[in-house]
Amino acid sequence: MCGFAGIINLDGLNINTDLESRMAASLSSLYQRGPDQKGFYKDNYSYFVHSRLSIIDITESGKQPIQKYEKTIIYNGEIYNYKEVKRKLEKCGYKFTSNSDTEVLIAGWDKWGEGLLKYINGMYAFAIWDKVNKSLHLVRDPYGKKPLLYYVKNKCIAFASDLKSLEKIIGVRDINPMAVESLFKLRFIYDPLTIYNDVYKLQPGHLINFTKTKLSQKKWYNLNNENIINSDKNQIVNNLKKHFDLAVKRRLVADVEVGVFLSGGLDSSLILASLAEQGLSLPSFTMGFEGASDYYEERPQAKRLAEYFGMKHHAFEISQKNILKKLPEIFNASDEPFADTSALPIYMLSNETSSLLKVVLSGDGGDEVFGGYRKHLGEKWSTLAYFIPKPVRSLILRLLIENKNTSFGETSRRIRRYLNNVSRDGSQRQAGWLEQINEENIKLLLGQNIQSTKYLLEVHRSQFTDPINSMLAADIGLALAGDMLVKTDRMSMANSLEVRSPFLDKDLVEYSFTIPGRMKIGNFKGKKILREAFKDRLPNWSRNLPKKGFEVPIKDWLQNDLKSLVEDACSRKSLNKLGIKDHSIVNDWRQGLNSGKRDTSWQLWTLISYKKWMDSKGI
Repeated sequence: MCGFAGIINLDGLNINTDLESRMAASLSSLYQRGPDQKGFYKDNYSYFVHSRLSIIDITESGKQPIQKYEKTIIYNGEIYNYKEVKRKLEKCGYKFTSNSDTEVLIAGWDKWGEGLLKYINGMYAFAIWDKVNKSLHLVRDPYGKKPLLYYVKNKCIAFASDLKSLEKIIGVRDINPMAVESLFKLRFIYDPLTIYNDVYKLQPGHLINFTKTKLSQKKWYNLNNENIINSDKNQIVNNLKKHFDLAVKRRLVADVEVGVFLSGGLDSSLILASLAEQGLSLPSFTMGFEGASDYYEERPQAKRLAEYFGMKHHAFEISQKNILKKLPEIFNASDEPFADTSALPIYMLSNETSSLLKVVLSGDGGDEVFGGYRKHLGEKWSTLAYFIPKPVRSLILRLLIENKNTSFGETSRRIRRYLNNVSRDGSQRQAGWLEQINEENIKLLLGQNIQSTKYLLEVHRSQFTDPINSMLAADIGLALAGDMLVKTDRMSMANSLEVRSPFLDKDLVEYSFTIPGRMKIGNFKGKKILREAFKDRLPNWSRNLPKKGFEVPIKDWLQNDLKSLVEDACSRKSLNKLGIKDHSIVNDWRQGLNSGKRDTSWQLWTLISYKKWMDSKGI
């Protein structure tokens, strides 16, 4: 796991004092992503820098950039099956001097070019510079585990693993209004957008070829396998077990110790169970919140499960005061404006865990692949609300409150969200589940509504006719790539910690989309097929725990220790600076938070996050 940055000018690169200074600053900015080794490469056209977190082949042999076959590679990620690919290449006559997956990548590209991508299984973003043919290739993994951003001007391209490092090369750019809309609507900026007008994220499963004649981008990976299997349930269960256990086993490839992020949820529990099934014991790590309600507390269940499987367990606690002290670091780690509050505990958990090891497994992707969110249940029961007359629905919505601190408040919040998002159109319904501010209010808030969330989802949904699988595909393509994986990557790498996700194993994901959606969602719980497949591995009390997100009690915090952040972001001066057109909407958020009748903490946190980022750039 690493960080890299580079610049190429196909008309010739002027490597002067200014460029040297900018590349040195970019490398310094990448330090937390890779504190173990530094490297660089430059020629008449290119300048690459690399910062390495040593996981596989931790010797100097694994140092990057690597130059072979008249090519240069810089790379971030892990290829879990690199030894298998290495054996294929050795049979073709290739010789290796290291045990690193990076050397396998560059040899594979030399042999097969883009054809290499069908052989590798892992998480990765890499750049390969072919000096002889004056061509650059940028590649990103299928589901977007590892980031890659770029900026193009004429015959020059600059790229990096994060925006801060790219900024050091190209400077601060103009704000992209479509990105601001995405932030307020979704809490994240979806791919390929960044907060800057002319800087882009390479989308998951895409690659760029940059030559003197053109820049071409194409999608090399498609999740469109809809060969729905007709096997009986026993066969599906057996296949799932094989794919999942192999996915876990692959992610243990490392020359350093590996641990597990453990919550009380099903996904991380299954990882622990798979390790135990394979006769392995890894340390586990859980985070809890001081004085929080039971809705947010998972430490007791995690500890009990770790003891059940005989794993050494570590539990940490954070408080409002801890978070307040770390907020500057967390906002800085966010790279661009980012408002998913669960980034806070992931940062804190990564911070504590990284003092003990470098690599952990996590349950990221389990909900998106197998249907674990309440919105997936809502999709299954989407027609039920039509039996409630519209006036009655409107009355119920006015009476319901939103509060996660009591069972009534949480049930009320879920019913409210369900009734708000009933629609006859699947894409529109999914947009409703995803949006924290609908498009009508976005137009009032920002003065315009540029992009339809429904359209963004349909790009991914259109690959499938199965309604549940089409929804899951859109979750993977939009929300997983733009939100879930972003927060994990940014918060963990800010603490020099690598996070690996068995549920996003390419073979497992592709197999899961051959399973009919109706088998994934039960009547009252998601991930039905997972629960049935692994029911013999988990104790009953663990298998039937209610679904919890890895969230923080942000509402309580904004009403107490973090109240000053609300007041600062909601001031008239701040709202004008941020381009908020209708201040009354923000005032309604404040009133909703203070009254306790509506939980508007997410909207307010979005405002705070944007304000903090703007302040950091002096904009």
